[in-house]
Amino acid sequence: MRRYLVVAEQTLGGEQLLATVRDRAGKGAADFFVLVPASPPLGKLTWTESEAVLIARDRLDRALERLQEMGARAEGRVGDADPFLAVDDLLREEKFDEVIISTLPRHSRARKGDLPERVQDAFGLAVTHITSAPEPAPAVNALKRVPLLATLSKHRLRALARASVITEYRDGRTIVKAGSSGSDLYVILDGRVKVQQDGRTVARLAAGEMFGEISLLDPGPRTADVVAEGPTRCLHLSGRDFQDALEADPRLAISVLQAVGKRLRELVGSPHG
Repeated sequence: MRRYLVVAEQTLGGEQLLATVRDRAGKGAADFFVLVPASPPLGKLTWTESEAVLIARDRLDRALERLQEMGARAEGRVGDADPFLAVDDLLREEKFDEVIISTLPRHSRARKGDLPERVQDAFGLAVTHITSAPEPAPAVNALKRVPLLATLSKHRLRALARASVITEYRDGRTIVKAGSSGSDLYVILDGRVKVQQDGRTVARLAAGEMFGEISLLDPGPRTADVVAEGPTRCLHLSGRDFQDALEADPRLAISVLQAVGKRLRELVGSPHG
């Protein structure tokens, strides 16, 4: 059985890479190991090391799911932020027959230089190099799935995504505390949360839903606690950035008003008033 190492970041979901995997799988029994370097997010204004790891893990999970749907035997891990060091670390532990490296086109400022050549020279392995356009960032994909944001243009979605931060919360962690100040908005990427008022659970929210929208219209103290139920990841949006989107799109402002009305009804416990 041949073993293939697949190294990719922003291009991990590209059709060119998937086609290459299909080709190798069609030639006989094969195992694939996907390595995703935890590099800084492409196009982000601000980022943290932990956020880069979360984004890389999200890409890895989605890639493994797609490969397994294709019938390929696949596993993987998140590696060092430097792609060459990530490969070096893995090859000290594992052996492969070929390395498949997918990068952005050479005209892209975000490409990883001569990574394929460095890997081939350093390890003496067969290297296949393919290029692909970047896949949409996880933050953009997450925002697209929120019904409230359905009217936003691609430009506005990308602007919000660049200004956002992905944060991971453990089970039982309070994400928003009643009485605290702030006007930030949260979109649940995966996991779920419970909304509590005076110790009573008034709502539960899952992936694709958002909370914090009341604070966009009323900058006063938060009206409820929001607590993670199990491991949860959220996209954290600055209230100021979201207000810019509201001012640019009146349809979004109407949607937010409707969402705030629904949330207020949940908090007061009345379905009618």
